[in-house]
Amino acid sequence: MKVLVTGAGGFLGRHLAIDLARQGFDVLGAYRSAPPAGVANPVRIDLAVADALPAGIEAVVHAAATSAWTGVSTESMARDNVAATRRLIELASRVGANRFVFCSSMSAFGDIKSGSVDESTPIADPDAYGMTKLLGEAMLSEAAPALSGLALRLPAVIGPGAKRNFLAEAARKMKAGQEVSIFNPDAPFNNAVHCADLAALIGGVLRRGWPGYDRLVLGAGGMTTIRGAVERLRAAMGASAPIVVRRADKGAFTLDSTRAIRQYGYAPMEIGAMLDRYAGEETAAKS
Repeated sequence: MKVLVTGAGGFLGRHLAIDLARQGFDVLGAYRSAPPAGVANPVRIDLAVADALPAGIEAVVHAAATSAWTGVSTESMARDNVAATRRLIELASRVGANRFVFCSSMSAFGDIKSGSVDESTPIADPDAYGMTKLLGEAMLSEAAPALSGLALRLPAVIGPGAKRNFLAEAARKMKAGQEVSIFNPDAPFNNAVHCADLAALIGGVLRRGWPGYDRLVLGAGGMTTIRGAVERLRAAMGASAPIVVRRADKGAFTLDSTRAIRQYGYAPMEIGAMLDRYAGEETAAKS
């Protein structure tokens, strides 16, 4: 199967492009700026203004996005996450692709009040980034059934080179010997996905296919606490950075991936093993 993976110049897209190629897919890794290292068939595309996709694309894995972070404008998120996704869906349909996996975000839920989140959890007042992901999901839903769409609402995605999430920031600060702040320290925690587990899930669903449009919540296997997760990461990295508990303005929640596991074959690592693996990846990068 010929698969276009977007965002190959970034952390997640690059790992998905490499891992899916290892699984036997004919992968083209789309990037916008610098050619990604390790991706066999990189192709430069500005998704928001592209006129066409490479011929023969049968499936799209859309990992390209601009996330909310310091200095990131709403305008840039709208261009990169909404206009680009709309154009990509149009072009994928035009070229005859019939499967489209969209890397969405837990931010699409907005203000989460429930202690456990699954696909039925209500949406409440999402921020600008969350709204861009919701719009992407809505456009993908409208393209079905001609284009089968699967939206994956992701928490922190970790792996070699991860950035811009709670665990990646904690690892960065630990390597620098800086203080790590945590909130709701004793709350249960499984809010992470490793890029290797995500690639395995996506490879499986692309091979089997699925009807119409669906949306999944993904998290780690098992459970720890927020304090336990950070302490385990610190110990596995051999770090000694202080961990400081701060007052929380919001409650914590966990992720229920039952549907993804039962219906789509998702097989996440247990949270402790996932953190140990990520710590080893970060330590190797440090050396």
